[in-house]
Amino acid sequence: MEIIRAGFNDIDIFNKDELDFGGCCFYSEDKAFRYFFEINGCEATIFTNTEQYIFQVIDEFLFYSSFITLVKNEHGHTLLEKKPSEPYLFNISKIQPSQFFINEKKLGGCKKWITKPADIFIPVVIKDDITISLDGHTRMRAALDLGYDSVYVYADEYDETIFHFVNEAINRKINTVSDMDIISDKEYEIKWNQFCNDLFNRLESQ
Repeated sequence: MEIIRAGFNDIDIFNKDELDFGGCCFYSEDKAFRYFFEINGCEATIFTNTEQYIFQVIDEFLFYSSFITLVKNEHGHTLLEKKPSEPYLFNISKIQPSQFFINEKKLGGCKKWITKPADIFIPVVIKDDITISLDGHTRMRAALDLGYDSVYVYADEYDETIFHFVNEAINRKINTVSDMDIISDKEYEIKWNQFCNDLFNRLESQ
């Protein structure tokens, strides 16, 4: 069974408050099963209407939120526990983005639940003394807009393809999340997805 990460338009499966949390909502391809992860620091609680595919869903969730070290069900039973990745506070302005655009709708959602820097964990890779964000650009921009200058970062696994994105960001003079354009949900889907498709097609043809 394919597990799908929900988007902002999946309001027939999740409520708006759940969708505002971004990558915390998943569902089965037949839409019979739904899974929502509530994050508290490095811990997460899963709420679902089934026990089926639950570990497959957790694996998918951790792909996007690999800073999580403990996953429990709504009854408090531990489903997964792993060694912490030792996150540390880091200045947002010193983080090099690997993306170009901020989704305006997603940004508004992030601002509803971020209340402190400890709410935000950003996966990074350090190369040539440059700290590069692998994900979490919208959360960082939301943090800045809310008056926070630092977030927690942690070293994460990465694919070498990320450096193609980083180089393009630098070519576009995007050196911090403040340099990223805030665009509509529709524009984001077109511009970002088109760039990703073009890049991967180009790499495959080499």
